[in-house]
Amino acid sequence: MAQEIRARVGDPTVLINNAGVVSGRTLLDSSERDIRFTFDVNTFAHYWMVREFLPAMCRANHGMVVTVASVAAWVTVPSMVDYAASKAAAHAFHEGLVAELATKYGARKVRAVLVNQGFTKTALFTGYHNDSPFLMPALEPETVAEAIVKQVLSGRSGQVICPAMGNTLASLAAMPPWYQTRLRVKNVTIMEKFAGRKVVQDVDKFYEDKEIKEAEASTVLVDRA
Repeated sequence: MAQEIRARVGDPTVLINNAGVVSGRTLLDSSERDIRFTFDVNTFAHYWMVREFLPAMCRANHGMVVTVASVAAWVTVPSMVDYAASKAAAHAFHEGLVAELATKYGARKVRAVLVNQGFTKTALFTGYHNDSPFLMPALEPETVAEAIVKQVLSGRSGQVICPAMGNTLASLAAMPPWYQTRLRVKNVTIMEKFAGRKVVQDVDKFYEDKEIKEAEASTVLVDRA
């Protein structure tokens, strides 16, 4: 797909890693493949996309990479452990990318933007219970998209946090452990009625088909004649 994009439009100068999935299951209710799928989409995809498109940006010393994480990178609640962990990993990915752009690639003019958005009213999060509608209001997709595009068009690196109250969650790690635990436990109701859209209905079949395709691609036919 990356080759097709380059053939059609050339090397992209703006990369927005926005793909995301959430299972809404507890740790013990999640299969290995459920957890793997969450990280494949929410975390590893950032690596693969950057490996494809960042080299051209570095050569030109021009471009922008947008990493869409979440406020979940700062606070983990029941039935969202894999999701929050994958978003925390995406958050760390951005921080490392910024450091490498400044020290390893000679590409200080390649910009990087981090997005930490709260609950957004998309099909992915149907049934999500917003426990603090005043402090952390539900966001319209257009609101988040507009904030990201505004930052992209500014041509500057930066961080997009919305709603504004999300800024306080970054300081959660500095709070006493008992307070952190109380906050996580209090939010157990957030995912109790979760019925969000499943991007892949059968994760097991998805990986089985993927393994078959990979095996076929790696098979070498030998002429025994």
